[in-house]
Amino acid sequence: MSEDTQTELVIGLSDEEKDDLEKMIKTFREDPSAGPSISSIEAVEKQIGSMGENIAQLGDMLLKIDERMKSFYEIIQLYFRKDAILNQRIDDIVKIMKGQRNP
Repeated sequence: MSEDTQTELVIGLSDEEKDDLEKMIKTFREDPSAGPSISSIEAVEKQIGSMGENIAQLGDMLLKIDERMKSFYEIIQLYFRKDAILNQRIDDIVKIMKGQRNP
Protein backbone atom coordinates (compact mmCIF):
# COMPACT_ATOMS: atom_id res chain seq x y z
CA MET A 1 0.00 0.00 0.00
CA SER A 2 1.52 3.32 -0.93
CA GLU A 3 1.07 6.41 1.16
CA ASP A 4 0.23 8.43 -1.94
CA THR A 5 -3.26 6.95 -2.05
CA GLN A 6 -4.80 8.16 1.17
CA THR A 7 -8.50 8.11 1.79
CA GLU A 8 -9.95 11.12 3.49
CA LEU A 9 -11.56 10.53 6.87
CA VAL A 10 -15.11 11.81 6.82
CA ILE A 11 -16.56 10.70 10.14
CA GLY A 12 -17.23 13.98 11.90
CA LEU A 13 -13.81 14.48 13.48
CA SER A 14 -12.20 17.85 14.00
CA ASP A 15 -9.05 18.74 12.09
CA GLU A 16 -6.90 18.18 15.19
CA GLU A 17 -8.46 14.74 15.77
CA LYS A 18 -7.89 13.82 12.12
CA ASP A 19 -4.24 14.89 12.36
CA ASP A 20 -3.76 12.85 15.55
CA LEU A 21 -5.37 9.83 13.96
CA GLU A 22 -3.22 10.13 10.83
CA LYS A 23 -0.08 10.40 12.98
CA MET A 24 -1.06 7.27 14.90
CA ILE A 25 -1.67 5.37 11.66
CA LYS A 26 1.72 6.46 10.28
CA THR A 27 3.42 5.42 13.52
CA PHE A 28 1.85 1.96 13.40
CA ARG A 29 2.82 1.53 9.75
CA GLU A 30 6.42 2.58 10.39
CA ASP A 31 7.04 0.65 13.61
CA PRO A 32 5.36 -2.76 13.72
CA SER A 33 6.88 -3.39 17.17
CA ALA A 34 4.79 -0.55 18.58
CA GLY A 35 2.15 -3.13 19.52
CA PRO A 36 1.56 -4.20 23.09
CA SER A 37 4.57 -5.55 24.93
CA ILE A 38 4.76 -9.03 26.44
CA SER A 39 4.71 -7.65 29.97
CA SER A 40 1.50 -5.72 29.32
CA ILE A 41 -0.09 -8.83 27.83
CA GLU A 42 0.87 -10.81 30.93
CA ALA A 43 -0.57 -8.06 33.14
CA VAL A 44 -3.83 -8.18 31.20
CA GLU A 45 -3.93 -11.99 31.53
CA LYS A 46 -3.44 -11.65 35.31
CA GLN A 47 -6.24 -9.10 35.47
CA ILE A 48 -8.52 -11.40 33.49
CA GLY A 49 -7.68 -14.29 35.82
CA SER A 50 -8.39 -12.11 38.84
CA MET A 51 -11.66 -10.97 37.33
CA GLY A 52 -12.60 -14.60 36.69
CA GLU A 53 -12.00 -15.43 40.35
CA ASN A 54 -14.04 -12.42 41.45
CA ILE A 55 -16.90 -13.45 39.15
CA ALA A 56 -16.80 -16.95 40.62
CA GLN A 57 -17.02 -15.51 44.14
CA LEU A 58 -19.90 -13.27 43.14
CA GLY A 59 -21.65 -16.27 41.59
CA ASP A 60 -21.33 -18.16 44.87
CA MET A 61 -22.73 -15.16 46.75
CA LEU A 62 -25.62 -14.96 44.31
CA LEU A 63 -26.45 -18.63 44.82
CA LYS A 64 -26.48 -18.15 48.62
CA ILE A 65 -28.74 -15.12 48.29
CA ASP A 66 -31.02 -17.08 45.95
CA GLU A 67 -31.33 -19.89 48.50
CA ARG A 68 -32.19 -17.38 51.24
CA MET A 69 -34.73 -15.68 48.99
CA LYS A 70 -36.44 -19.02 48.37
CA SER A 71 -36.80 -19.51 52.13
CA PHE A 72 -38.06 -15.94 52.52
CA TYR A 73 -40.59 -16.51 49.73
CA GLU A 74 -41.86 -19.66 51.43
CA ILE A 75 -42.26 -17.77 54.73
CA ILE A 76 -44.23 -15.02 52.98
CA GLN A 77 -46.48 -17.65 51.35
CA LEU A 78 -47.16 -19.25 54.73
CA TYR A 79 -47.89 -15.83 56.23
CA PHE A 80 -50.49 -15.10 53.54
CA ARG A 81 -52.08 -18.53 53.98
CA LYS A 82 -52.30 -17.95 57.72
CA ASP A 83 -53.75 -14.50 57.11
CA ALA A 84 -56.41 -15.93 54.77
CA ILE A 85 -57.35 -18.62 57.33
CA LEU A 86 -57.61 -16.06 60.13
CA ASN A 87 -59.71 -13.75 57.97
CA GLN A 88 -62.04 -16.62 57.15
CA ARG A 89 -62.40 -17.46 60.84
CA ILE A 90 -63.14 -13.84 61.67
CA ASP A 91 -65.75 -13.71 58.90
CA ASP A 92 -67.35 -16.91 60.26
CA ILE A 93 -67.46 -15.42 63.78
CA VAL A 94 -69.03 -12.21 62.46
CA LYS A 95 -71.68 -14.23 60.59
CA ILE A 96 -72.45 -16.24 63.72
CA MET A 97 -72.71 -13.08 65.81
CA LYS A 98 -75.01 -11.43 63.27
CA GLY A 99 -77.13 -14.60 63.13
CA GLN A 100 -77.62 -14.56 66.91
CA ARG A 101 -78.72 -10.92 66.94
CA ASN A 102 -81.37 -11.28 64.20
CA PRO A 103 -83.89 -13.57 65.96
